[in-house]
Amino acid sequence: MIAIAAALLAGAVQQGASDAPDDMVQRMVALYDEACLQAFPNDEKIGALMAGKGATPLTPDEVKVTLRDDPGCGWRLKDGERSVLIFLEIPPFHACSVRWSAPQKLSDDDAGYRAVVERYKASHDGFTPGPMMDRDLGEIHVHGVTEGRTLPGGGGELLMLIDQHVIDRSRRAEGETGVSMRMVHQIRLPD
Repeated sequence: MIAIAAALLAGAVQQGASDAPDDMVQRMVALYDEACLQAFPNDEKIGALMAGKGATPLTPDEVKVTLRDDPGCGWRLKDGERSVLIFLEIPPFHACSVRWSAPQKLSDDDAGYRAVVERYKASHDGFTPGPMMDRDLGEIHVHGVTEGRTLPGGGGELLMLIDQHVIDRSRRAEGETGVSMRMVHQIRLPD
């Protein structure tokens, strides 16, 4: 988990001021909606979507930084001066995530995020709030909000909004004050 945090926070050290944070967040929410709520779990649709957007496939070593030993693939999509990472983890935990660095965290009740999640939940019954994650892992603080449901026939489905940031005072004093954000849609197959 710390390796994941370090890789994602690397881009958060210096944030460009090319656009307002709210504009960037809304683009990321729209990408999450398009890739992870509409195209997912169809892997081919996600691949075609990324190709159509001109995203660069990540190398196996780059994917391994985040997914470790879990199988999957990923893409890098430029958004102005920033890079957005899109990961597709393949079963048994099938997941789509959009990850980026920001100068500040997205609030748990962000209207844009809530709107796309509520629209998805309206056609997928049974979601309930899950436990909130709020803990320190080494020099990183991780905060997460989840919603989940049990799938017919077993398994489950989760929607997650997670942010993490460096809490080590010396690293923060050196400028590591950004936040790594990710929105995840995960489907766990039945055992």
